[in-house]
Amino acid sequence: MEDEKIIDSWNKNAEEWIRVIGTGQIDSRKFTNKAIENEVKAVSGNTVVDIGCGEGWLTRAISAMGKTAVGIDAIEKLLENARTKGSEKFYQFGYQDIIDGKSIPEAPFDVAVFNFCLYQKDGLDKLLSSTKNQLNGEGVILIQTLHPFFLFINGLSYKSQIISNSWKGLPGNFIEGHEWYARTFEDWVQTISESGLQITGFKEVLNEKDNPISLILKLK
Repeated sequence: MEDEKIIDSWNKNAEEWIRVIGTGQIDSRKFTNKAIENEVKAVSGNTVVDIGCGEGWLTRAISAMGKTAVGIDAIEKLLENARTKGSEKFYQFGYQDIIDGKSIPEAPFDVAVFNFCLYQKDGLDKLLSSTKNQLNGEGVILIQTLHPFFLFINGLSYKSQIISNSWKGLPGNFIEGHEWYARTFEDWVQTISESGLQITGFKEVLNEKDNPISLILKLK
């Protein structure tokens, strides 16, 4: 499931991403960060894996809750930065590793979190089912993704589709953006069903104008 163009884009933009996140330039994050933190806090279970952890802000936030948090990502440049900011453990480990059945370091976990890091069209069902296998019996998967309302506000038809540049619209001097796959609600439900999991809860995160900006899905 690894996409070389996605990996290449993140390697080229890692330092700029660290700068933008570190200086709080993405306004929507003041809503979405708090939302995913609250969802993790509300879930029972003490061990959490932050999948696609990037520079590790969420891993550190989860650790600050008193839970045991581990971060994994495919981009070593981001992990190197994450390791300088706290005592949490960070490992280079990609989606294909999970799908191939390789054990995530420190597994099994009570909770797995995907926070704005699911870009591909194909293979998501396999990734989710394989992630579930790395959790304890009652383990939970949390996904935060852009709300399907994104399609409307960008003047696009309401259907699942490939968006050409993942960095477009973000502050910062990003280069060579990669594609990502925007899903409708129906697509999310269908894909999750194909993974063998069920949606047991969801939250629509709103901004200051009461417009939906992200969707958080809870899966079992």
